[in-house]
Amino acid sequence: MSDYETITYYDLNAKSFVEGTVNVDFKATQNRFLNKLSPNDVILDFGCGSGRDSKFFLTQGFRVDATDGSSEL
Repeated sequence: MSDYETITYYDLNAKSFVEGTVNVDFKATQNRFLNKLSPNDVILDFGCGSGRDSKFFLTQGFRVDATDGSSEL
């Protein structure tokens, strides 16, 4: 699948993707990642999708730059 096809897929399926992923409990993975960081680190959430992880990182006091290739997401 080309980059264009991937982005097009997410643009066309953004609503169902968000509905299927936004409430997934990812805290164990998120915490493993956060354990590698220092206070005041900045996180780049590239391919942030629904923003689920970005929101979690913000609540933990980190600065987050979030972006996604899909304009719908």
